[in-house]
Amino acid sequence: MNDKTNLEPEEPSAEAPPSVCAPNQTSLDFVLLIDGDNDPHVPPDVHPTRHTLVRVFLRPGATMPRTLDKKLSHLPHCASVVSPRGGANAADFVMSLHAGMLHATLPHHIQFLMVTNDATLSAMAAELQRLGRVASIWTSHPDAEEMSKEARKEASEPKPRRGRGRGGRSGGGRAPSSRRGGRTRASSPAPHATPPPAPAPIADAPRKPGGKTLSEVAWTYAARLQRIKDVPSRLKTLLNDIKNRAGSQGFTPEEVLEELKRHHGVKVDAQGRVQVERVKPSEIPAAAPEGPSA
Repeated sequence: MNDKTNLEPEEPSAEAPPSVCAPNQTSLDFVLLIDGDNDPHVPPDVHPTRHTLVRVFLRPGATMPRTLDKKLSHLPHCASVVSPRGGANAADFVMSLHAGMLHATLPHHIQFLMVTNDATLSAMAAELQRLGRVASIWTSHPDAEEMSKEARKEASEPKPRRGRGRGGRSGGGRAPSSRRGGRTRASSPAPHATPPPAPAPIADAPRKPGGKTLSEVAWTYAARLQRIKDVPSRLKTLLNDIKNRAGSQGFTPEEVLEELKRHHGVKVDAQGRVQVERVKPSEIPAAAPEGPSA
């Protein structure tokens, strides 16, 4: 048998991901990562230059928004990164991956700024800070008033000169809401913040003749939360749903929510995110048919 097998590797058909290719890394001075799906904006006080590495992350089939294309397309280190697959937060996962690759590739003095409306990505900024990188998250439309209050408080307070503790540089946490002019998400709640005291329970009596008591309204709505698949994940959405479902009984959505917190495993954190404790089917109370008057 004189046949020979060609063992030489084939050349790859796909190009290398643009975020890994950072030519002339020593000339880069800033990294701007933008979630083009939920916050396609450039902070008003950020002016990318030819030395800025820009990546815009998009869902499958999407193209760079026109506003970003006009501002960024002329930059030599600007490229869009399309997620290979769809799904919830697909662009956010890809952004996290590329941020990690860029962090491992670029010198630590280069600052990272992520533009996204997804609060969960604050963990990514916090980890970059812990590793010694100046990193921050900016959003054009914070989805909770607490976030903007906290950002304004951070901008007005003097920054401490000591280090950040676990191995990070002293400048690691100075992600500048005042320098950038935007609303910067805090990567973690303020250590001194304490939740406001819950209102005292009100008398469990119907507000309207022949109506339900507060505990009955809460039980009925709690049963709905256990049945539905898409539970409201934000405080504002939850209060609106309570108002539409139980408003005819005379109780405010806030009163019903406090009852749900006390007895039905509903929790709301400082960022306005809602969590509902799931119970066994046998523990779900019987409820009247759903409707505006339920």
